[in-house]
Amino acid sequence: MTDKLTLEPNMTDTETNSRLQQLESWLQQIFTGKRFNLDSLPGDASARQYHRIQLPKDDDNGALNYIVMDSADEQDAMRQFINVAKLMSPAINVPAIVAQDVTKGFLVLQDFGAVEFAHLLVDAPSTQINEYYQLAMQTLVALQAVPVETAKSQHQLPDYDTALLDREMELFTDWFIPYIGIALDKTLWDNLKVALTKEILQQPQVIVHRDYHSRNLMQDQADHSRLGVIDFQDAVVGSYTYDLVSLVRDAYVEWPERQISEWMKDFWQLQQQAGLSTAASAQQFENDVNVMGVQRHLKVLGIFIRLSERDGKDRYLADIPKVMSDLVFELEWLGKHGSDSLQQALLPFNKWFVDTVLPAYQHKFAQQYI
Repeated sequence: MTDKLTLEPNMTDTETNSRLQQLESWLQQIFTGKRFNLDSLPGDASARQYHRIQLPKDDDNGALNYIVMDSADEQDAMRQFINVAKLMSPAINVPAIVAQDVTKGFLVLQDFGAVEFAHLLVDAPSTQINEYYQLAMQTLVALQAVPVETAKSQHQLPDYDTALLDREMELFTDWFIPYIGIALDKTLWDNLKVALTKEILQQPQVIVHRDYHSRNLMQDQADHSRLGVIDFQDAVVGSYTYDLVSLVRDAYVEWPERQISEWMKDFWQLQQQAGLSTAASAQQFENDVNVMGVQRHLKVLGIFIRLSERDGKDRYLADIPKVMSDLVFELEWLGKHGSDSLQQALLPFNKWFVDTVLPAYQHKFAQQYI
């Protein structure tokens, strides 16, 4: 049993109780004449609240569970969740929408259960781990097979364009750099961003989940052969490598680079088998993954600091060493194997990064996390 409704950081006890009363009143209308238990779930990195509603057993049926999303201050995000669910549901296993009131900010969703992809990996033998990742990659290929034109014309998915890529990378300089107490070399930084963005925008374009990792994939309690996919409301049309980076260089799960490289090759082959646009060689695909990885991991470093400094969610600080390790690997790999035009911007940045950023980072994190 989970704890009862938890307080949002910016809500008083009175506001929280009032919100809970609104939710329970709405649920009573949805599940007319039925008694239910409502329990809160641990929060994620957003302001949304999630709850599990259980309708007790009767003579004919077992207990029914659903997930309730409370998005009081994020109605636009809720509308986008509904929109993207309609786009993705023919291709992959996203939660069915049971009931909705966007004005109030409430959704009732299919409950996949409590077993995350991350839980499946714990103490699993290597063969089983590989099978789980193959399933996750097959699911991702099915998503990438959805036509981009459908996503744009019928669901108005935005492009992962220069402005968005840049805004995300700026999280690194807005939050991470000040946190470790150093000055930014703006020329090196701007050159890196331009070089990365140029290569990213040349990559084949697909529907991008944008947070495709071990905490947003679920074992479907009704069908263990399928993964349930959640937290997709920020989907865009962008690089064919972004979601794979999120999966294989997850901030919360660590694997040897040898294994990651094998999964990259497997995914590249799955793309070819599905008739999707992809790189001409496995080496080029790995290059594209690492280019995209630098952008993502710069962003994530900034987000984790922001979650701590602005939102009081300090638990994400413990995940920063894994993200930094991934970023360092990608920068080093591209410094050796990247294109000539990328290396012109990357090598000077890498020197500054090694000489200035890493020592300050290590000093800041050494005592507690490294």
